Formats: sequence, C-alpha cells, structure tokens
Amino acid sequence: MTDARVVVIGGGFAGVAAAVRLRDRGARVTLIEERRMLGGRARSDVLDDVPIDTGAQLITAGYARTVQLLGAHLERDVAHDIVVRNGERLPLRFGSLRSLLGFSGLSAREKVRLATSLLPLLARHREALDASGARLPESLDTESVRSYVERRIGAAAADTLAEPPCNGFYNVAASDVSLAFFLSLGRYGSEGDTLAPMRSWSDALGAALVGIEVITDARVVAVNADSGGGRTSRVSVHDATGRTWDAAAVVIATDPRTAHDLIAPHLGIDHALAHWLATVPMRGTLTLALALDCAPPHDAFGVFQDVRVARTVSACAVHGAKRPRVRADRDVVLAWPAPRALDAMRDMSAESITAHMLPDVEALVPQVRGHITRARVYRFNHGSPIPFIGFVRDRARASALLNSIDLPIALAGDYLTTPLIEGAVASGEFAGERIAKRIGLA
Repeated sequence: MTDARVVVIGGGFAGVAAAVRLRDRGARVTLIEERRMLGGRARSDVLDDVPIDTGAQLITAGYARTVQLLGAHLERDVAHDIVVRNGERLPLRFGSLRSLLGFSGLSAREKVRLATSLLPLLARHREALDASGARLPESLDTESVRSYVERRIGAAAADTLAEPPCNGFYNVAASDVSLAFFLSLGRYGSEGDTLAPMRSWSDALGAALVGIEVITDARVVAVNADSGGGRTSRVSVHDATGRTWDAAAVVIATDPRTAHDLIAPHLGIDHALAHWLATVPMRGTLTLALALDCAPPHDAFGVFQDVRVARTVSACAVHGAKRPRVRADRDVVLAWPAPRALDAMRDMSAESITAHMLPDVEALVPQVRGHITRARVYRFNHGSPIPFIGFVRDRARASALLNSIDLPIALAGDYLTTPLIEGAVASGEFAGERIAKRIGLA
C-alpha cells in the first residue's frame, strides 16, 4: 500500500469501479458520494420495508466487467418480460435472440426479415459492440434504430422491438437512438443468464468497497490543483460544509454537468473539453414506486406498454419478480413515464405525478388497484446520456480531448463510453488506470 491518496467523487458504478481499480493498484482511496446511498442512477431505497432498486434493474452475465466487480453479490434471475399489445400479454425477453424469433407478436414474414437483417448484423459486429465504446463502427451510427428496423423489417416490428426498450430503459423514442447503441444493447442483453443483486445495487456496490474509505451525504463543490515542478501535482477536494481532502489525484465520476463545474476552472471556459461537458445531450427522468399490501403474480418482471397506446407510462416492473423464490406478502411496482409524457410531468408534484400515471399503471398491473400503501417519486434530474445518431464519433472526440489534458484529474461515467452499466464500469476502470499510471502505481 502506498501513501498516495486518491479521491473518487461519485459513488455510482463508474466511481466504484475506479475506486476498486485504484485500491487494487495500491492507492489509499477515499470515495465521496453526494447522496446517502451508493449507486447513482442505480441507487436503491427501502419502501415500506421492501428493498428496491429505483433506476437500473437487471444485467446479464455478458456484462463481464460488472460481474467481475460485483460477482459475489449477484444471483441468477429467472424473471421475464411481457409486452401488452392489443389486450394480449405476450412474453418476450428483450435482447434474447431465441425469444425474439419465438415472439408471437411478430408475423412469420417479420421473423424472416429479422433473421436475415438485424440478427446477422449483430453477429457480424459482436466483438466491436463493446460497452467501452472504443471499437463501435461508425458505419452503424448513421441512422436511428427506428429507421433501420422500419426499413428492413416493418413499422409494426419497430413498434414492438425498438420502441419498448428505448422508451422504457432510456425514456427516449427509438427515432432518437443510434442503431450502434441498440445493437450494443442487444449484444449484452443476449449473453448469458439474467442477473440481479442479492439485495440491492447499493448494497452490492458497497460490499465491493472493502478497504476503501466511503463518505456519503457530502456534496463536493470544488477541486483545487496546486502546481509543483512545472506541472500540477497535488489536489484538494472541498465539500459544501467546508471539509477538505488532500490527495495526489482525483477521479470525477459524476454526471457531465457536475464534472464541468469541477474541472472547468482548470481548463478555462473556452476549452473544448469544458464546452463538450457542458453540452453532452442528457435526458432527465423519474421513477414512480408504489408500495402494495399484497404481492402481484411473479410471472413477469417487466411489463411494457404498446407504444401505439402508451399515454403516461412506457413500462412497469413488479420488483418481487426479480426473486420469485422469495415469498412475501407485500411488494413494490415501479413505473417509468412515456417519453411524450415526461416533459409535462417533470415539474409536477409527486402527488400529481402519481395521479397522472396511476391509471396506466393499473392497466398494466391490475393488482395495484386498491392495494397501494405508499407512493414515492424518484427524480433523476441529472439524467442519462442520450445515445444519439453520431454518438460514436462524439465519444471518440471526447476521448482525444481527455487524453490531451495534463492534470492529476480523470473523468469517469457512461457518458464517456456507452450508456450501459457495463460502459460505466469500463470508464471507471480506464480512469483508475490513468490515475494509477499518473502517480506511479502502474
């Protein structure tokens, strides 16, 4: 172990991955998280004594970096999804090639087109569709997934295959999502068993931080750098209450706007990297959680609404269906807004959001009606990165800008890679390696 201390700002997947990588390289690591729970957009909570994940939900065994980081705290999940279409509840595991080809919501002709267009494309580029984003082909980043699926398979298939995961997972329309990203999502979604944290994502991330000082409920407001020997060699980190941490280096694993505010003073407001951080397209969203005094059937975890009739809700999740073997007399149902409804609800009170979304939630999960004991709205105002058409080239430009700065500061977050949990972990590992090399540990 070295005397060199590194401060990691942000306790999401990127920050935890960076902290663990630096710890394993021999650094003394302090991780500072603004909220009381780790996880960032995957943070957890307890609602009426039920532990829940409020944002991100499941991964697959194909998330190799994430499994290596948290493997001892993950378990196999057997739940599947359904798509509600024309009043029917059709089973479908998004990302599973076998499930897609057997999906009753597609016609025989659409399945043939799927098997001769999208699936071969996914197979041909599988190795390049890495969540690090470093090898994503620009040739797949010139049109939206909506455009591609509609052109090659059909409009109905676009409604069924492209819109639900884009609407439900990222709260954006498939016409705003790059084909390259959708194929990456398909690659990771189709690889291996579905996995869930044994208790919650926040607990799993905390368990990975053995030997690391973790400070929560601390909002970092400034990172100061002192010059020594002609180049910046020391930094100090300051929180809103006046506490200070001195360190050899810092990893800023936050959203890009917060990263901008912390690093821009060292770059200048006209620096290309500062401008890029201030303009990364982000999409704020929210989650409605409804605690119930009963447990709905656990035959499906995700329930996706038909995009053609979705008004306020794009998808629901029966939280207990993650662990159907665990019997309980109560549960929580989560709901995510439809993209077109989100902007109207963004500034509503929690009570108004609940009233606005509840009719659609009851249509998707009828057992909710008359059994709600508590409702809570989780707002993710910093938002998720939008994998827009052209994001591959944009990420490459950002990487070049990051490599050009000479500071003991590294950035991490899925806005620098591919907006998946695996992309966040990859960015954290890259940032950890960069800092380890900077301070002589690698």
